Amino acid sequence: MHDQLVVPVDKLVGTVGRERKFQGERSVSLRLGEATVNGPMSVSGILVGTTDGVDSSFRALALANLICTRCLVEWSEEVEATGGQYFRAEPDEDGYAIVDNAVDVGAPAQDELALALPAVPLCRPGCAGLCPTCGTDLNREPCDGHGDDSDSPFAVLKDLFDS
Repeated sequence: MHDQLVVPVDKLVGTVGRERKFQGERSVSLRLGEATVNGPMSVSGILVGTTDGVDSSFRALALANLICTRCLVEWSEEVEATGGQYFRAEPDEDGYAIVDNAVDVGAPAQDELALALPAVPLCRPGCAGLCPTCGTDLNREPCDGHGDDSDSPFAVLKDLFDS
């Protein structure tokens, strides 16, 4: 199967300013805490020839599945990342290089998409979360309280934090 994000650059290297647009998809699997992407990543961009390589700029999009870290609500939303990568014959510190007169723009696009995932997904900025005692979703209803906790073996410790 032909990978749409491995783009031939033989007519770009050494031709300063020559451009080639690209677009394609690749299946990715990413996870950062409560944010995951398992499915297609769409990438579009442009490659520009330089004296010794090609410069790329791209935009990557994918559908992320998120779980709110405060109230555990699940939802999906599109995540977008933009970036660029310079490719030469010699690999850079990330291992990206021109190989067989082609560049893999999908790999740096996937890296940027991973960085765009929220580290702490929130369903909304003011999410109140769950009651730590009974688990009531405080966004939907108030918690009525949980009575006197002086019977708890940890009640003595509560006074330590009041000073």
